[in-house]
Amino acid sequence: MTTPLVLTRPTPRTPGRSAPVTRTVVGPPAASDEEPDDFLIATVRSLATAIVEVMQGARAAASIARWVEPELLERLRTHAAIRGDLARSAPPLRTVQSTGTPRLCRVSPTVVEAAVVITTPRRSRGTGLRLEHVRGRWCVTGFVSA
Repeated sequence: MTTPLVLTRPTPRTPGRSAPVTRTVVGPPAASDEEPDDFLIATVRSLATAIVEVMQGARAAASIARWVEPELLERLRTHAAIRGDLARSAPPLRTVQSTGTPRLCRVSPTVVEAAVVITTPRRSRGTGLRLEHVRGRWCVTGFVSA
Protein backbone atom coordinates (compact mmCIF):
# COMPACT_ATOMS: atom_id res chain seq x y z
CA MET A 1 0.00 0.00 0.00
CA THR A 2 1.39 3.38 -0.86
CA THR A 3 -0.88 5.65 1.17
CA PRO A 4 -1.44 5.53 4.91
CA LEU A 5 -4.82 4.54 6.26
CA VAL A 6 -6.70 7.50 7.72
CA LEU A 7 -9.70 6.84 9.93
CA THR A 8 -12.24 9.55 10.64
CA ARG A 9 -15.42 9.60 12.65
CA PRO A 10 -18.65 9.63 10.66
CA THR A 11 -20.56 12.91 10.71
CA PRO A 12 -24.05 12.71 12.14
CA ARG A 13 -26.81 13.07 9.56
CA THR A 14 -29.89 15.16 10.01
CA PRO A 15 -33.13 13.33 9.22
CA GLY A 16 -34.30 13.76 5.62
CA ARG A 17 -30.94 14.93 4.24
CA SER A 18 -28.27 12.74 2.80
CA ALA A 19 -24.63 13.50 3.32
CA PRO A 20 -22.72 14.73 0.28
CA VAL A 21 -20.39 12.21 -1.32
CA THR A 22 -16.78 13.30 -1.43
CA ARG A 23 -14.02 11.34 -3.14
CA THR A 24 -10.32 11.75 -2.95
CA VAL A 25 -8.06 10.98 -5.87
CA VAL A 26 -5.00 9.05 -4.80
CA GLY A 27 -1.93 9.92 -6.81
CA PRO A 28 1.63 8.65 -6.66
CA PRO A 29 3.52 9.27 -3.47
CA ALA A 30 5.29 12.59 -3.32
CA ALA A 31 9.05 12.36 -3.60
CA SER A 32 11.81 14.77 -2.85
CA ASP A 33 15.21 14.80 -4.51
CA GLU A 34 17.04 15.02 -1.18
CA GLU A 35 15.95 11.75 0.38
CA PRO A 36 15.46 8.33 -1.27
CA ASP A 37 12.01 6.80 -1.11
CA ASP A 38 12.54 3.78 1.15
CA PHE A 39 9.29 2.15 0.05
CA LEU A 40 10.26 2.41 -3.61
CA ILE A 41 13.78 1.08 -2.94
CA ALA A 42 12.34 -1.95 -1.11
CA THR A 43 9.83 -2.50 -3.93
CA VAL A 44 12.53 -2.39 -6.61
CA ARG A 45 14.78 -4.72 -4.63
CA SER A 46 12.09 -7.35 -4.09
CA LEU A 47 10.68 -7.16 -7.63
CA ALA A 48 14.11 -7.44 -9.24
CA THR A 49 14.89 -10.50 -7.12
CA ALA A 50 11.51 -12.07 -7.88
CA ILE A 51 11.84 -11.47 -11.63
CA VAL A 52 15.31 -13.07 -11.71
CA GLU A 53 13.91 -16.05 -9.77
CA VAL A 54 11.14 -16.40 -12.38
CA MET A 55 13.76 -16.32 -15.13
CA GLN A 56 15.74 -19.05 -13.35
CA GLY A 57 12.63 -21.20 -12.93
CA ALA A 58 12.75 -21.09 -9.13
CA ARG A 59 9.52 -19.06 -8.77
CA ALA A 60 6.14 -19.22 -10.52
CA ALA A 61 5.44 -16.27 -12.81
CA ALA A 62 1.92 -16.01 -11.41
CA SER A 63 3.34 -14.90 -8.06
CA ILE A 64 4.39 -11.53 -9.52
CA ALA A 65 1.53 -11.04 -11.98
CA ARG A 66 0.02 -8.27 -9.88
CA TRP A 67 3.11 -6.08 -10.16
CA VAL A 68 4.25 -6.82 -13.73
CA GLU A 69 2.70 -5.67 -17.01
CA PRO A 70 1.00 -8.59 -18.87
CA GLU A 71 3.27 -8.40 -21.95
CA LEU A 72 6.39 -8.47 -19.77
CA LEU A 73 5.00 -11.34 -17.71
CA GLU A 74 4.42 -13.37 -20.88
CA ARG A 75 8.01 -12.66 -21.94
CA LEU A 76 9.26 -13.89 -18.56
CA ARG A 77 7.13 -17.05 -18.81
CA THR A 78 8.55 -17.76 -22.28
CA HIS A 79 12.11 -17.25 -21.03
CA ALA A 80 11.53 -19.57 -18.07
CA ALA A 81 9.96 -22.23 -20.32
CA ILE A 82 12.87 -22.17 -22.77
CA ARG A 83 15.36 -22.30 -19.93
CA GLY A 84 13.45 -25.20 -18.39
CA ASP A 85 13.50 -27.13 -21.68
CA LEU A 86 17.25 -26.63 -22.05
CA ALA A 87 17.99 -27.77 -18.50
CA ARG A 88 15.54 -30.67 -18.19
CA SER A 89 18.10 -32.99 -16.64
CA ALA A 90 18.39 -30.97 -13.43
CA PRO A 91 15.62 -29.12 -11.59
CA PRO A 92 16.19 -25.44 -10.89
CA LEU A 93 18.31 -24.90 -7.82
CA ARG A 94 17.22 -22.48 -5.16
CA THR A 95 20.31 -20.32 -4.91
CA VAL A 96 21.04 -17.65 -2.35
CA GLN A 97 20.90 -14.25 -4.01
CA SER A 98 22.30 -11.00 -2.75
CA THR A 99 20.58 -7.87 -4.02
CA GLY A 100 22.57 -4.65 -4.13
CA THR A 101 21.28 -1.18 -3.40
CA PRO A 102 19.01 0.03 -6.21
CA ARG A 103 19.83 3.27 -7.99
CA LEU A 104 16.65 5.22 -8.78
CA CYS A 105 16.00 7.87 -11.39
CA ARG A 106 12.63 9.63 -11.39
CA VAL A 107 11.65 10.30 -14.98
CA SER A 108 8.38 11.89 -13.88
CA PRO A 109 6.22 11.76 -10.73
CA THR A 110 4.63 8.54 -12.02
CA VAL A 111 7.65 6.90 -13.70
CA VAL A 112 10.84 5.59 -12.06
CA GLU A 113 13.75 3.78 -13.67
CA ALA A 114 16.01 1.69 -11.47
CA ALA A 115 19.21 -0.31 -11.76
CA VAL A 116 20.20 -3.03 -9.32
CA VAL A 117 22.89 -5.73 -9.26
CA ILE A 118 21.88 -9.23 -8.17
CA THR A 119 24.72 -11.55 -7.16
CA THR A 120 24.54 -15.34 -6.97
CA PRO A 121 27.40 -17.72 -6.16
CA ARG A 122 27.98 -18.32 -9.89
CA ARG A 123 27.47 -14.85 -11.40
CA SER A 124 26.49 -11.25 -10.97
CA ARG A 125 23.61 -9.90 -13.03
CA GLY A 126 22.89 -6.24 -13.71
CA THR A 127 19.18 -5.50 -14.06
CA GLY A 128 17.22 -2.45 -15.10
CA LEU A 129 13.56 -1.89 -14.31
CA ARG A 130 11.05 0.73 -15.37
CA LEU A 131 8.19 1.20 -12.93
CA GLU A 132 5.03 3.20 -13.53
CA HIS A 133 2.48 4.19 -10.92
CA VAL A 134 -0.76 2.63 -12.18
CA ARG A 135 -4.04 2.39 -10.25
CA GLY A 136 -2.49 3.02 -6.86
CA ARG A 137 0.55 0.74 -7.15
CA TRP A 138 3.96 0.63 -8.80
CA CYS A 139 3.98 -1.72 -11.77
CA VAL A 140 7.03 -3.00 -13.69
CA THR A 141 6.62 -2.08 -17.38
CA GLY A 142 10.16 -2.78 -18.56
CA PHE A 143 12.95 -5.14 -17.54
CA VAL A 144 16.46 -5.65 -18.91
CA SER A 145 19.06 -8.09 -17.60
CA ALA A 146 22.70 -8.51 -18.54
